[in-house]
Amino acid sequence: MIRFQKRFLPIVLSVFLSIIVLWADPPDKGVSGKNGMVATAHPLASAAALEMLKRGGNAVDAAVAAAFTIGVVEPDGSGLGGGGGMVIFLKKQKKTVYINYYHKAPSQIKKITYNRNTDRHTVKSILVPGTVAGLTAALERFGTLPLKTVIEPAITAAERGFAVDETLARIMLDNVEMLQIDSSTASVFLDEGFPRMEGDTLRQPELAKTLKDIALYGRDGFYSGRVAKTIVSAIAKEGGVLTLNDLKNYRAEITVPLHGTYRGYDIYSANLPQSGATIIEALNILENADLQKMGHYSMFPATLHLMAETFKRVYADRWAYLGDPNFSNIPLKGILSKAYAKERFSDINPTKAVPQNYRKTKPGNPQPYNSKSASPTGIMIQAPNLMYVFNAQEYDGHTTHLSVVDKDGNAVSLTQTLGTFFGSGKTFAGVLLNCGMANFSTRKGSVNEVAPNKRPRSSISPTIIVKNGEPFLVVGSPGAGRIISTVIELIVNAIDFKMNARQINDAPRFYCQKFDDYLHLEYGISPQVQTALKNYGHNIRVYDDLDLFFGGAQLILVDTVNGLFYGSADKRRGGAAIGY
Repeated sequence: MIRFQKRFLPIVLSVFLSIIVLWADPPDKGVSGKNGMVATAHPLASAAALEMLKRGGNAVDAAVAAAFTIGVVEPDGSGLGGGGGMVIFLKKQKKTVYINYYHKAPSQIKKITYNRNTDRHTVKSILVPGTVAGLTAALERFGTLPLKTVIEPAITAAERGFAVDETLARIMLDNVEMLQIDSSTASVFLDEGFPRMEGDTLRQPELAKTLKDIALYGRDGFYSGRVAKTIVSAIAKEGGVLTLNDLKNYRAEITVPLHGTYRGYDIYSANLPQSGATIIEALNILENADLQKMGHYSMFPATLHLMAETFKRVYADRWAYLGDPNFSNIPLKGILSKAYAKERFSDINPTKAVPQNYRKTKPGNPQPYNSKSASPTGIMIQAPNLMYVFNAQEYDGHTTHLSVVDKDGNAVSLTQTLGTFFGSGKTFAGVLLNCGMANFSTRKGSVNEVAPNKRPRSSISPTIIVKNGEPFLVVGSPGAGRIISTVIELIVNAIDFKMNARQINDAPRFYCQKFDDYLHLEYGISPQVQTALKNYGHNIRVYDDLDLFFGGAQLILVDTVNGLFYGSADKRRGGAAIGY
């Protein structure tokens, strides 16, 4: 039985009340609320966000509180030692913002030799963390509550502890050998060498101390002073190259999200080097077909085939062209072009997988659609003719996502990560550090090749969809390389098939891309569709149930007619959607 401490009673009560709301709602729509909605991967993170909304905070305050807290209660997926990105929609100002706080390479990264197969769980894999910089910048620029208030739920969870849930217990068990490597990490997650079990209380006193430094000093509480010196000294002792200047000089990038349209809806998604461009490119391709008339992909093979062939092409383009725009000229305008999408659509055979070997899928050529007058991120680079090297991290990684909407219609879609489960496995000053080095390509000349102060390409794709100036869908997912296909499917479910929040999330999923040999089909894809896809030439792999492999989406659907927000926490992963 899960044991809750008395000090958590107000938070637990909020979650319990949300469950009552869930039961009171029509059973197929999801949790509803009129004053705000939160969906995260853990009830305590959702409760932290809801507390900020009830204190009069806005969506940014709530999202930052949830993001700090989720790094404590879901430590396998994100935390202070990682990075991420968030799309912010400010309704009154009619403004959208993207904050890129993904980790980036240390300035002396070229001094080390990194081996993807042997160094992932060493200090060589650690990049400069961005989470604290991103969350504090968001709060300072767009929030309304003080940092010490917003970070308090995270401090409480770290200091007083929380009950290990089924998901975390399973992940610790699956990763026990890695957790044993570092003594500081082992002291938190293991008990005499064995992983903590469901219902055990997990306390992180050193992390609480670091969080208190951040509450007192802001970003400087992490990027300078005691915490920074502790992290840098420990990394140096083990052969790493992260320096005090790397931490001091790190800044989150406050920019605009990428913008596209799909069937009259405005799509705002993660800017480079994250994967919003791939989301928009795929939607541009799919817009050339009437998916609603074709029928839902779980029941109609032609729809699933078309989407699968689209995925193969956009993943190929992503690997060929997308990276950190501060280091390469990216053909962004061409990639986002409707005309280019139409060309890619025309390349799809409607009844046959072409190529049948997914790995032979070629990138397209966006150059003719890339205006010479475009911004520096819109200049063409040639698709490389070199052999691609599979990047395992992007397909085995672990991440978290959360979505928030407040009473004024402001919204935040936020995704953050440590890389793979528990990141590098290295813990210093209570902070579990990322393994972001694995995100870079090992291929010489790649747009995603490692360089000092460079951010690696990432699959994260937090997205907000707007209709007539009103938020319609706030969405995102963890799942490494599957993030992209999952987010596209969620959007199609919402726009093309008019599903409600719970239906959007519960619908079966599928996944394929250039660097895979299978079309992965989740439980719920009909047997008739499976047979037809085989006849099309697809090599399918079928899962027996809903599976965490296909992500763990946290989403909010807005009904502007009746003024309700509907939230859904993905049952593949757990979590909680709470509205009030």
